[in-house]
Amino acid sequence: MTLSVETMTKGAFAAHIGVSAGRISQYIAEGKIYGDALEGDGRTAKIRPAIARQQLQKTLEPSQRFGANGAAVLKPAVAEPALQLAQSDGASVPPPRLTFTDDVADQLAAERLRQQQITTARLEREEALEVGRYMLTDEARRQTVRAVSEAFKVMEQGIPEMAKAIAAQFGVPMHDATHALLKVFRDVRAKKAAGFRTAADEQPEHIEDEQP
Repeated sequence: MTLSVETMTKGAFAAHIGVSAGRISQYIAEGKIYGDALEGDGRTAKIRPAIARQQLQKTLEPSQRFGANGAAVLKPAVAEPALQLAQSDGASVPPPRLTFTDDVADQLAAERLRQQQITTARLEREEALEVGRYMLTDEARRQTVRAVSEAFKVMEQGIPEMAKAIAAQFGVPMHDATHALLKVFRDVRAKKAAGFRTAADEQPEHIEDEQP
């Protein structure tokens, strides 16, 4: 018997996809096998394997999908699912079956794919951060401030040399030349620092990563 036959018993279908017969009953109860994939009802219901397989591709989690050999990659069930509910008179009835449609299955499959994509993107960002391709925003700002401060410091340290050259060329006291240069430099530094802060505040928290 192969998956090309029109119908199978639950046990035969379970054997072909590598799970227990009880797991197939569980899939039916949970609405993961439904509608046209079933012929009959209750314990005697049979499975239309081609349709059931397509439905399970949509309704199972990615980690439970079928492998290359056609078997479902699933952990063994701990115990067979409870298939009957006790009534007050001691009789039993099948548990209510979840209502499932192809549209719902497609929506669930799309949502699982979206969640997988989100998880993959997050892991890629974490890996890039770990290897140094990305850096935390706060750390980037601290590094920028430190670099700019060092640049201003170097320029300020050069003012005495510039004042000396000006004093010699124009015949003014070095003290006056130094004082004038420091005043202009510090005014410029204050204005530029304010501009840097404004530009930093206007930067978005996140930017598009343009990978080559």
